This record gives sequence, structure tokens and C-alpha cells, in this order.
Amino acid sequence: MAVFTEFPYIAALKEPYLGSYCSTCFKPAKIKCSKCQIIVYCNIQCQTNDTPFHQLECQAYRISSDQHGFSEAVLTRMIARVISRLRIDGGKPEHDLCSNISPSIRRRSWADLLGHRDEIFHSERHLKQWLITKQQVEFFFGNQFDHIDLLEIFGKLLINRFRVGIHENLIDGRVAIGWAIYLTTSLFNHSCQPDLLQCSYDINMRLKLANGNQKFPQTTVEFNELTVSYRHQNDFRSTNTSNYVPTRRQRRIFVSFFFFNCHCKFCADDLRNRYAESATNRLCERCGDSLVLQEDYHDSTKSILTCLGRRKCQKTEEIVDRVTIPKIQNTEQSVDICEEYLEKFEQLLHPESILLLQQREKLLFIYQKLLNQCNLEENQQLTFIHRAIQLGEQLIQVYDIYLKHSSVYPKIVLTDIALLCERIGKNEKAKELYQKAIDLWRADYHDHIDYRDLMVKL
Repeated sequence: MAVFTEFPYIAALKEPYLGSYCSTCFKPAKIKCSKCQIIVYCNIQCQTNDTPFHQLECQAYRISSDQHGFSEAVLTRMIARVISRLRIDGGKPEHDLCSNISPSIRRRSWADLLGHRDEIFHSERHLKQWLITKQQVEFFFGNQFDHIDLLEIFGKLLINRFRVGIHENLIDGRVAIGWAIYLTTSLFNHSCQPDLLQCSYDINMRLKLANGNQKFPQTTVEFNELTVSYRHQNDFRSTNTSNYVPTRRQRRIFVSFFFFNCHCKFCADDLRNRYAESATNRLCERCGDSLVLQEDYHDSTKSILTCLGRRKCQKTEEIVDRVTIPKIQNTEQSVDICEEYLEKFEQLLHPESILLLQQREKLLFIYQKLLNQCNLEENQQLTFIHRAIQLGEQLIQVYDIYLKHSSVYPKIVLTDIALLCERIGKNEKAKELYQKAIDLWRADYHDHIDYRDLMVKL
């Protein structure tokens, strides 16, 4: 397996992990910085390597660590670390951060990164984050950076950062504990059908070719044409129940964050996507094709059924019907209400529609939340376990349609359902799911990670 590896130009831990993971390599650590008593390291070498980049934040923490009250200031600390690094190398690393690619391929510098500086004030989301970060910078560092274009640095960090995660446990999922900037990896454009798949298992970026028979290009022009998916691999346990299969709405949110559209074949085929997302069991009386469920912008409580004319139908764009479909919300709705809502969705939507898949994902999360509580009687637990398993099997069938050959296949769902099967004695089914999870993990990571937690299940 050909793997392109890149070391981070700069990286920073999220606040909850500052006292338990090494600020250099992101491994578990206990050696505290003797000055700020907040940052920790796993050994003296890591501490020595990080010292030039930690100095500014170290000074800030000594002054204000007990009173800042910020739950998250990772972008602010990354700004300080970037400024420290720029003062050392001017944005061009002294040592090559890339390996396993031809030396003839041009390496990128900090100056090559796009920050979309001028677009930030036209994005409500980015502007809000900028104002928060600006306030934190002023609190921690005063007027030290008045002569620096902080907005440019902020934009480059916001748009080009990658989540850095470590494998806590293949069963419990992967935890993103920080962010990192990879100068050369950042040049790759996004595609929902990427040439490169991320297979990172530590702080370093690792990318493999999706086509195992290909080799990495030897010229800069060909190398720069490769693509990656900015939708991060779902080795991470998802906190949003609609993350696994992308929809047109999610892609719009994606575009609003990165300021560009995806032009891959998947996204370009809008007609196909609309059918895949919300095709129903109801058929057009004229052409016999599935009607599609769409939002009614005149009445938010209703949805409309239309024929999109895939078969050149004379009823194209006509509203055939209006329906009221209650949606499962991420709120404290009772499980009975959620099950009732899902039943209505199942009556209307095509079994393979992504919209139905997402409603099932939401209900599965609700079941898991209930089963993690300790106040259920044994009969209630068994009931919810059986329902969750049945629902999980339906999800897996649809994942196999849309994500079968994708590195974003939610392996965590497989292990979740396998654990539930174990709880009720369905050991053979559990083994089958664990084996499938192992096969998917290995397809991405080969033997770079420890499979013992799963292997003992077999």
C-alpha cells in the first residue's frame, strides 16, 4: 500500500486534553511544563521540540490560566504557535515534512495556503468565530500582535486545519483531540469521490490512493490534481445522527464553510441525488416514476410530493400532493413518539432513501441513550435491544449501498450492533459484525493499528 505521509507544520490540542496528552505527539503524557503547569509531555525530547512553539501560550497561561474561563481556545493557541513558527522559518520548513513522494514534487509553504480573508465577514458563522477568537487573543496576549494580520492567520487556520485523532478503542470509537495544519496536504481539492483516502492513526497525516493499483505521481502538476474528501472519516463516534451519508443540504453547509463547491460526478448529478435522498413509495400516475418528497417553503409544517421528470413526464414540477410528516428531533421526545414518527416515514419513503436512513439513525441513537441509562427494567432493556438490533441491520443494508467502498463507512455502527447482539446471546451474529468491522478497518489502516480489542471477540 503506497502511503503519502506528512508531518504537521503546527498542531494544538483541544482544551479538555491539555493536561493528559503530549502537546507534541498527542500521546498520553504526564510530564508537566514546570512554568505554566498546564501543558504536558510524554518525554523530555517532546518537551524540547515543543518549547519554541509553546513559549507564547506558556506566558499567557501563567498570567491568566485561573481566570480566562474559556471552554475552548484552540484556535487562539494555534495562532500563537503559528506566529512563533513563522518567526523561526518564515513559513518554509527547514526540513522536509513529507515522505514517500518524489523529491521533485513541490512542497508547499505557509504563504501558499488560502485563507479566504475577505469572505470571512460575509459568513455569519466565520465572523462569529473570528470575533470570539479576536477577544481571546486580546485577553491572552494583549497588544503583542497588533502589528500582525491576525485575520489572515485565522482564515488560513480555520479553512485548512485537519482534525487529529487517536484510536482510543476500535469498539468505542476514535476521539479527535486536536487540530493540525499540513501544508502540502492542504493543496488537494475536495471530492466526494476522492483519489486519496485518509488512513492516519497518529498526529501525522497519512493518505493512500483509493485505487490500490495506482502509484503516486512523479510530477507536481499530476500530484496537485489529486483529491481528498474534506468530510472526515467516520472512525470518529458521531454526535450528529445525520453525518454518515451526505445529502444536498449537508453539502450546502459544507460549501458555506469552505467557500467552494464540489464538482465531482456525484455532486454534479443533482437529479440522481434528489431521488437518492427522498424518493417515496408513491408513484407518478402519468410516468410511473417515484414521487420525491421536498420541503414546502410556504408551510414549514408540510412537505410536497412532486415528479421531477426523470422520464420526461408531462407532470414535471407539478405538486401532486402535500403531506405532514413529523420529524424525529434531537430533543427529549419519548421513544414511543419517535417510533411512531419513523413508522410514518417508512410508509411514505422508499426503503433505500437517505432521508429515511437518517431518521433511523436518529432513533438508533435514542435507543443507545436509553440503554446506557441504569433505570431500565430487564424487560425494557431486552425490548430496546431487539429494536435497536433490527434498526441497525436496516441501516447496515443501506450503508452497503451508498458507502460499501468508502472510507467513511461507519464501522462504529457495526461494533455497536455487535455489542448489543452479545448482550442477548446472538454470538454468531456478533462475530459476523465484528469480522466485517475488522475487514473495513484493515482496508484503511492495514496493520498500523492494534486489532486485539476486536480479535478477542472472534
